[in-house]
Amino acid sequence: MSAEPRLVETLVAAVDAHIGGLIGADGRDVRRHRVLGARIKALTTAYLAPLSRWSGDTALLVTARDQVTALVALQGADGLFGGDNLSSPPDSAFTVNDLCVTTELIDSASGADRRELEPLRAGLAGILHAITPGLLTGGVHTPNHRWEVCAALARLHRIAPDPRLPARIDQWLAEGVDLQPDGMYSERSPLYASAVTNPSLIALAGALGRPGLLEPVRRNLAAFAGLFDEDGVVESVHSRRQDQRKRFDGAGFLAQYLRFALSDRRGDYAALVAGILDRGVDGELAADVLAAVLLDPSLAGPLPPAPSTDGAAADGPSGDAPTTTLLAESGLARVRAGRRDLVVYGGSDMHRHPHVASGLATNPTFLRFRHGSAVLESVRLAADFFALGPFRSAGLRVEGDRFRLAATSVGRYYQPLPEQDRRAGGDYELGPEGRFFAAMDFARRPADEHRLHIEAEVVPVEAGVEVRLSLEGVPTSFALELAFRAGGVLSGVSAVPGTDASELVSGTGRYTAGDSVISFGPGNGSGPAQPPVLDPGELFGHLGATDTAAGTRVYVTGRVPGTYTLTLTGTDRH
Repeated sequence: MSAEPRLVETLVAAVDAHIGGLIGADGRDVRRHRVLGARIKALTTAYLAPLSRWSGDTALLVTARDQVTALVALQGADGLFGGDNLSSPPDSAFTVNDLCVTTELIDSASGADRRELEPLRAGLAGILHAITPGLLTGGVHTPNHRWEVCAALARLHRIAPDPRLPARIDQWLAEGVDLQPDGMYSERSPLYASAVTNPSLIALAGALGRPGLLEPVRRNLAAFAGLFDEDGVVESVHSRRQDQRKRFDGAGFLAQYLRFALSDRRGDYAALVAGILDRGVDGELAADVLAAVLLDPSLAGPLPPAPSTDGAAADGPSGDAPTTTLLAESGLARVRAGRRDLVVYGGSDMHRHPHVASGLATNPTFLRFRHGSAVLESVRLAADFFALGPFRSAGLRVEGDRFRLAATSVGRYYQPLPEQDRRAGGDYELGPEGRFFAAMDFARRPADEHRLHIEAEVVPVEAGVEVRLSLEGVPTSFALELAFRAGGVLSGVSAVPGTDASELVSGTGRYTAGDSVISFGPGNGSGPAQPPVLDPGELFGHLGATDTAAGTRVYVTGRVPGTYTLTLTGTDRH
C-alpha cells in the first residue's frame, strides 16, 4: 500500500493550518532571521503543493516577499545574521539552508508558477550572494555547527557552482564526523541529531554525490530507534546539550526515518513514521518534510510493512519479551517489556570535568521507570557530603541482566603547606579545590580525605525493578528523590511541611495515573537525622539556583553507611 495519501495529506493539513496564521504577517516586526527564513520556505512550499488549499494563491508570495525585505534588513555589512550569537556563520547557515531549499523549490516549478516566483527568487539570490563569503571563511562554536555550515555551502554550490565551496567543505569533513561507536554523535543529543547533524549529512551526501556520508546517519537512526517511548518521546537524559533535562518529541526525526524506511526497506522505521503521523506534527516541521517530498517525490512512495507483533514471547505479565537497548559509550540502557519501560543512566561527564556547563552531560537522574500511563520521570540520590551534589555514576556496567552504577566522592581538609612552598606574603595561587576556589595553592597541600562511595545495582524483575544501594563513608544522611509525572495521585505518603513534596516513611507508596499504578518502597524512616531534601551541591547553591526535578516528588531517606533496596512495581489498575 502506498504511503503517499496519508503522508502527504497529514503534512498538507498541518502546513495549511500553519500558513493561515502567516498570510499578511509583517516581517518587520520579527527580529529573528531564522523565523523569517522558515516562513519563506513554508509559504513557498504551500504555494507549490498541489493538494494545499493555498496552492497557487499569490497572497502567499506577497507575504513571502515582505519577509525577504525584512530579512535583508537584518543582514550585517559582512552579509551574516546575528541573533543568539552576533555576526554568526553557523546561525546564518540555518537560514541559508532554508533559503536554498526555497530556491530549489522555485527552480523546480514551471510555467506560470515559475514566472510568479521569479521576483521572490531574485530577492533570495541577493541574500545568498551577500552571505556566501561569510560562510566560506567563518568559524563555528559546536560540533553540529560544522555540518550545518557544510550543508549550506553544498546547497549554495549546487545553486551557483563555485570551486571554493566544496574545498571549504572538505576542510571541515577532514576532521571526521564525530560519531561514537554506540551510534550517538559526540553531543549525544536527539535535538541536534534530528534538527542539524542528520539533515546536514543527508544534504551533503545528495549535493556532493557522496553516499558514504549517509552511513553515520544510518548508525545514529538505528541507535535512536530503541529510545522512543510509547508517547513518541525520545530518551535524552544522556545528552550533553539542553535537551538532557527536557522531554524530546521524536517527531523531529520524521523525514529521516521516512527516507531510510524507503531506501533500506526498514519496516521498523516505517512503524516509527506511522506513530509520528498518528500523533501529528506541527506546521513548521510539516513544511520541512513537505518541501523535501516536493523536491524528491520518491519520499511519498510505498512504505515497507511494519514488523508483526503476533506471537511475541510470553516472558512478562503483558506477554512481551524484554528488549534491551544499550549505548555503551553514552552510559545508557533501556529495557522494555510490555507496558514496562526502564531507563538506567550512568554517563555523566562530571567525573572528568567537574562543572555544570553547556556541552557537558550533568543530569543526576540515574533511573526512570514507566508502567503504562504511570511514569516515574526521575530517580536521584544525594548524601549530605561536603556539598558535592547528587550521585552521578562514573559509568555503566552490564552484568548479565543487571546494571551497575558506582561513584566515589572525596571531601578534603587541608594541612599547612610544606616549608618550601610557603610564602611570607601569603600570596598563594588562586585555584580550584573541586567545589570552590581560594588563594590557597591547594595542589601543593597535604590533605586529609573523606570518601563517600555509592554503588547501585539495578535489577529488572518480572513486574518492575529493584535498585540495591550501598553507601559507604562517614556518618551522614542520604535522600532518594522520586519525581513522578504530574497529573497522577499519590497514596501512602506524608506531606513534607513547607514544601510541595512528600515523604515515604514506612510501608509502600502508590502512584496512580489512568489505568496504571507504580508501587514504590519500602519507607525507610524519618526524622531530623535524615531530612527529606536533595542537595543540588555547591555548583548550584553558590548561584542561588536549584536542580529540582519537575513533577510530583517523593523522598525516601536514610543514613550512611548503610544499604537500602528500592523496589518499583508496575501493575494495571482494575
